[in-house]
Amino acid sequence: MILSITSSLQSNSVCNEALRKKIFLALTLSIITALNCHAQLIHTSEFVKLSLPNGTYKLNKQQINALPGEKPVTKMDEQIRPPYIYNIDNIILSFHNVNQDSINNNLLGNKIFLDGLAGTFKRHGNNSYTSIIKNLNSKQVLIANYIINSAGYYDFYIQNAAKTLTLAGKMKYPKADAAKAEALNDIISNIQFTK
Repeated sequence: MILSITSSLQSNSVCNEALRKKIFLALTLSIITALNCHAQLIHTSEFVKLSLPNGTYKLNKQQINALPGEKPVTKMDEQIRPPYIYNIDNIILSFHNVNQDSINNNLLGNKIFLDGLAGTFKRHGNNSYTSIIKNLNSKQVLIANYIINSAGYYDFYIQNAAKTLTLAGKMKYPKADAAKAEALNDIISNIQFTK
């Protein structure tokens, strides 16, 4: 009887040890997979679908407030701050909701307005401002680029082929990363209007 209890305990111990090894192996593989897997983030709204580069993540309110130069959000700020803000390798990319009204869908009018604001830069010795309206994959795009202190900015407006919808956004990047920020063209090329 004692022999059978001892052998039963030893076999349970062996089974428990094998089970622990399997659990450890499964957890280890899960962690390694999670660390190596970079799922591509897809930005979607009712009117737009966009695949963002690998490594992109959406920022929450605390992360946004912690960005250099950002102040804590007030109720007023919350109404004008873009609802979609992403980090792509220390480049901040934000999107507003899609505009459906004719005032905001006037790219030439928006360009004239932005160019007028840029006059302030030039009066203070900053000649970095450029803007262009171009066609890109059946979309019309207004892109304005400028530098303030050590940060570069792209303001962009992307319009669908029917000129009924416009997606506005902004990219902020460290001046030293200007070459990485040129990925904006690829991002804009990937935007698909769904309506």
